Amino acid sequence: MSDKENDALDRNTRDVLAAVAKGAVGAVPFVGGILGEIISEVIPGQRQDRLVKYLRLLEQRLSQLEQDKIDRAIGDPERIDLFERGAHQAVRATTDERIAQIVEIVFNGMSRDDADIVRRKRLAGLLDQLDNDEIGILNAYGQSYGSGKSDPWTEIPRPAPVNMKSTTSEIDDDALFNLGKENLLRLGLLRRNFGTVKKGEYPPFDANSGGFKSRMEISYLGRLLLREIGLPSPIDT
Repeated sequence: MSDKENDALDRNTRDVLAAVAKGAVGAVPFVGGILGEIISEVIPGQRQDRLVKYLRLLEQRLSQLEQDKIDRAIGDPERIDLFERGAHQAVRATTDERIAQIVEIVFNGMSRDDADIVRRKRLAGLLDQLDNDEIGILNAYGQSYGSGKSDPWTEIPRPAPVNMKSTTSEIDDDALFNLGKENLLRLGLLRRNFGTVKKGEYPPFDANSGGFKSRMEISYLGRLLLREIGLPSPIDT
């Protein structure tokens, strides 16, 4: 894409988002001051930057494909829908890393020869249900799966285990951290490993969790999602 085309993309996108923002402010006349500035200037500017970055990164990836694959992707309504979903997610992204992950999922869906692209779009739906911290947690589980390398949890701010002397703030931090893991478990991206249990017996009871003792680990679906966003587990490389 030429510099002239880039400038046109910037201007056109900014004009559209600014018009939407002005309409929103007009619909709520009591919004002013700091809030009015956020709605009319900060949010449109950030969204414009995110959308442009998404489009440029995706174009870079698609330019690596043969022309017949590009033509097929452009002519497929399901793949165009995947592109639009990615754009919606990109304008809500808060980091460049998240936009790059969205681009990977969209590119993989648009470039593959899968007969049922509808199923591939479910991965984009899964990513949309995760925040950046949950992706970090999932990646830590993925990097530790079958790997003897350095501890992948060093970059994850994990709270200290709760005990009788824990403060309210520490208990809050632990509850919110575990909420992220529970969401990953609910979506099937993590799974509980209860170990080897003899026939007719049950795993040991865990008084802290109120359930059977188990070890949390990444599921195959979790590994699949990590591969799609460019963060494959060591076992998948």
